[in-house]
Amino acid sequence: MKTYLLLHGAMRGSWLWDKLAPLLEKGGDRAIAYDLPGHGKRASERTGVNMSVYIDDVLSYIKRRNLTDLVIVGHSMSGIIISKAAEEMPERIRHLVYLAAVVPQDGDALIDLLTKERQESLRKLEGKATELFGPLDALRPNYFTDMEGSDKDFYLKQLTPQPLAAFFEKISLKRFSGLKTPRTYILGLRDKALPPELTKRFAGRLGVKPVEIDAGHDMMVVRAQEVADAILRAS
Repeated sequence: MKTYLLLHGAMRGSWLWDKLAPLLEKGGDRAIAYDLPGHGKRASERTGVNMSVYIDDVLSYIKRRNLTDLVIVGHSMSGIIISKAAEEMPERIRHLVYLAAVVPQDGDALIDLLTKERQESLRKLEGKATELFGPLDALRPNYFTDMEGSDKDFYLKQLTPQPLAAFFEKISLKRFSGLKTPRTYILGLRDKALPPELTKRFAGRLGVKPVEIDAGHDMMVVRAQEVADAILRAS
């Protein structure tokens, strides 16, 4: 039996996978939607959170639960987390799935992997704030861009403040490029957070041809069956 470990992106939580997880379990496998520290049901754990805290938390969880034969799905910023997990415990990981996710190289910080516009806006906050968030109206243009009305508001209201330190910490990945762990890249053709011109380059770093889905950044919400099919075919 395979285990799918689903890791969300910035400001999101395990709730992001509510539509996708049951589709992955239909064949008898197990799907675990995980809250990173400071997110979802763990929103109160934001103090001191950076990328290393995320990584150490996930590695500890995998060891504590003795998870093996893992298919780790990383969304957005969690591309860094799954890359480091593969480097630290390749024997436990069956497949890596980058779902509209960053693909880091050794020494990259999350901010280095974003669009130039996003980098500039974040650098203006460096040293001046500890969290990234905003009122609902400020979030509406940039999040869940495939949705409208009450459906969109339902997801927007679940977003939580994002610790800014996670964007600026450089992560060592000296062994990742030499790993033989199979990997898949799935991108959204209408992704505004990580546009296709960027995500296609990330797929190139992995040496794979990306799976393209006609959706935005949070495609597991609006195209759950297509995403599930792509993951199931890959893994």
